[in-house]
Amino acid sequence: MKTNGMELVEKNRKETSIKSMYFNRYLLVRYITAFFLFTNIYWLISLLISDSSLYFIPLILIITIVISMVEQMKIYSSHTNQAKYTKYSFAILLSTNLLLIVPTLFSVTFNQLYPFLVVQEESKILVLVVLGMGILLSAFVLYRLYNIKYNKDQHFKRIKEYEEAINL
Repeated sequence: MKTNGMELVEKNRKETSIKSMYFNRYLLVRYITAFFLFTNIYWLISLLISDSSLYFIPLILIITIVISMVEQMKIYSSHTNQAKYTKYSFAILLSTNLLLIVPTLFSVTFNQLYPFLVVQEESKILVLVVLGMGILLSAFVLYRLYNIKYNKDQHFKRIKEYEEAINL
C-alpha cells in the first residue's frame, strides 16, 4: 500500500514538472508582457495628468496586454502552443510603435503624446530609441511565439528529452 502511494506521488511530481516546463516556454514572453504593461500604465498616467486627448492609445494597449496576460495564465492549466491573443497583442504593440514614429517627429503631436518631455531633438531621439526597442522586443516575441507554435524552440526539445528520460 505504501509503495502505491509513493508511486502516485512520484507520478504527480513528474506530471507537475512537465506541466511547469511547458508553461515556462512562455517565460520570456511573460516578462516582456509585464514590461509593456507597466510602460503603458506610466504613459497613460502621464497623459491623464496632463489632460492629453491621446490617453486612449496607451489605454487600448493596456487592454490588449491584459487580455494577453489572461491567456498566458490559462496556458498553465491547459497547455497549448497556440497563444493567439498574445500574438495579436504583440502585433498590435509592434504596429503601434511603428505608427508612433511619424507623430514623434512632429512638434504639434509630440507634446500631446509625450507631455513629460520637452520638445527638443534629444527628446525626439530618446523617444525614437524607445520606440525602436519596443519594435525589436515585439518582433522578438512574435518570432518566439512562432517557434513555440511550431515546436521549434529549444525548450520544447528539452521537454521531450526530459519526458523520454523519465519514461512519461
